[in-house]
Amino acid sequence: MAIPAALTRPFRLTGLELPPQTVLICRLLALTLLLTWHVQHFQTPFLSFLPFLEELPGVPFQRTLQATVVLGSLAILFSTRLRLAAFVTGGALLLAVVSSRAYYGNNKAFTALLLLLAAAGDVRLLRWQVAILYFGAGLNKAFDPDWHSGQFFHHWAGTRLENPLYLWAAPLLPPLVLGKIFCWGTIVVELALAILMLFRRFAWPAIWISALFQCGLLLFTGQTFTLFFFASQIALFAFVEWPQERITVIWDGECGFCAQTKDRINRFDWDGIFHWVPQQTNIGERWGLTRETLANAMYTVSGGYVRHGYAAFRAMIVWLPVFWYAALAAVVLAPRPAVVALLLLLTPLSNPVGEAIYRWVARNRHRFGDQSCALPNRPPS
Repeated sequence: MAIPAALTRPFRLTGLELPPQTVLICRLLALTLLLTWHVQHFQTPFLSFLPFLEELPGVPFQRTLQATVVLGSLAILFSTRLRLAAFVTGGALLLAVVSSRAYYGNNKAFTALLLLLAAAGDVRLLRWQVAILYFGAGLNKAFDPDWHSGQFFHHWAGTRLENPLYLWAAPLLPPLVLGKIFCWGTIVVELALAILMLFRRFAWPAIWISALFQCGLLLFTGQTFTLFFFASQIALFAFVEWPQERITVIWDGECGFCAQTKDRINRFDWDGIFHWVPQQTNIGERWGLTRETLANAMYTVSGGYVRHGYAAFRAMIVWLPVFWYAALAAVVLAPRPAVVALLLLLTPLSNPVGEAIYRWVARNRHRFGDQSCALPNRPPS
């Protein structure tokens, strides 16, 4: 039974009116608004930045904005009119921000601007917006006396959050020294990120520094700061260069379990980003890979990089939108555990365990699913 095109649309990123990474940003932001049910925080106009808004009927205005953001978010996920849907959703969110000082927050304005800039279709605008965000944050702190002295972080972490790690470590150093380290470290990181994000050659260092910085903040505080953690992390996709060609996957074409795995992955590869080629075609010779080498693991080739085993598998799943949708849902439900799991999965920390599991599965793949397999030296049944 064929799946209706509208239901598969959230999993398609290419062939649309916006670049793939921009499509993913819009859809993850829309999913964030829906999963967190953010519209419940919308206020009726109060001390508006635009005074004429206070002349409007309060509750109907609030309900209209809520309905617009919900319907706009659904349209981003399921329609093909992404520019219009992103513009309307971002505009309604920004209107909610300027209509009430009680609702106002930098994180909400930033999310709204990401959607509005995404609708313009130029991914550079998104990159500049993130760079401006970090520059403004770093500059603001650099001119704040409480950040110079370390008093801000000391009060925030020690008194407000009562963070046990900070409360244990702070007395080991002279007064406010630990607070100064955190304050000035934050200022340096934010200003450095603002510079790195202006240069494409520093995109990956910027991505990782920003991701680790924000994840560390979430783990330290246990807070997502409403939409900020989600928006700041999602915006990093603007710095990712989407593959210009399909990713070549070299697999064992004579293994039933491998074929089943290929079919399962292809169910989520609606963009056809993977080009599966059996190792038996001798395609590995293009990259100096022998048949004996290919028999031990799956290989991927993308952008001149050759990966194998667990690294190849990990490199594949990050190009599937469904992986990021699931990751986002996990962070919404359980921020700290989900972030720890993602950091373990996406960084080299998981390599030893991941490689061990992959090698065990590869050696025993004839035992799983369809047991037909031409595995070399296969043990007798």
